[in-house]
Amino acid sequence: MSGLIVPPTLAAVLTAFTACFQARSYRTFQWLVLGWVQCQGRRTITTVALASGTIGQHHISVFHRCFSRAPWSLDALGRVLFGLALTWIPADQPLVVLGDDTLARKSGKRIALASRHHDPLLSSAHKPFCSFGHVWVPLPFGTGRGFALPVLFRLYVGAKRGGERHRAGQWQRRIGPRLQAARTAHAQHPQVTKLDLLRELVALLAQWAGERTVYLAVDRAYAGRTVLEDRLPKVQVISRLRVDAALYTRPPRRQPGQKGRPRRRGERLPTLSQLIARRRHWPRCRWCSTGAPSRRAS
Repeated sequence: MSGLIVPPTLAAVLTAFTACFQARSYRTFQWLVLGWVQCQGRRTITTVALASGTIGQHHISVFHRCFSRAPWSLDALGRVLFGLALTWIPADQPLVVLGDDTLARKSGKRIALASRHHDPLLSSAHKPFCSFGHVWVPLPFGTGRGFALPVLFRLYVGAKRGGERHRAGQWQRRIGPRLQAARTAHAQHPQVTKLDLLRELVALLAQWAGERTVYLAVDRAYAGRTVLEDRLPKVQVISRLRVDAALYTRPPRRQPGQKGRPRRRGERLPTLSQLIARRRHWPRCRWCSTGAPSRRAS
């Protein structure tokens, strides 16, 4: 690695990702990891490359081409990372994964597949605010109260392109082809929802998990029909519901010779507020990932 000193523990982890890259790309991947660990401040590609200490031996474009042209897959990296993390979890414990989205704010007019998205950090209850950038749907994986390790990602592309105001003149003629290329890439990208992306990620991780039960914890925005229906039997979804949420039983089986469209829901169940009003004592529940008993409510 061009004379770089790598700790044995980190070298063993990097070796596990050898099959995900070609020889040159794997070498650049090692430099990027070392630069990311040693980088101080904002971790851009340029600052990470400078922190790796290889700029004098290789051109800065080597690091940028690793993301723009090199043939490697995020899913392949996620599978190796998932396998490494799985060794720390006992075989008799289920897997807990989280599903949410993260906004990465971007500025400029040359960013492909960027659009305007709702910014929850800058918005208030009375005034919503939108930011221009990328929204990533990550799938963190972890147990206990320590940390969550992101293993899978998908890019959500919104319908509002935005960010295309520019001045007339020579600058417009110079940026015009690149702006048109960004518009074309945005128009050709398939329009899928965040729930579709999360469902794809969960199905992929459930295949890697084998026979283990997977608990998916999401907020209310992701507790939709797309995620809940037709999922694998070993995938359990944990989410918040509105107090006045409409709950139904499973639809009855279709009878032989029955006509009409199949029913999508069964009988109406009591609301959560009605169920809470009937309860006087709550049973003790042990959370599967932490092993610590929960509080008793009455």
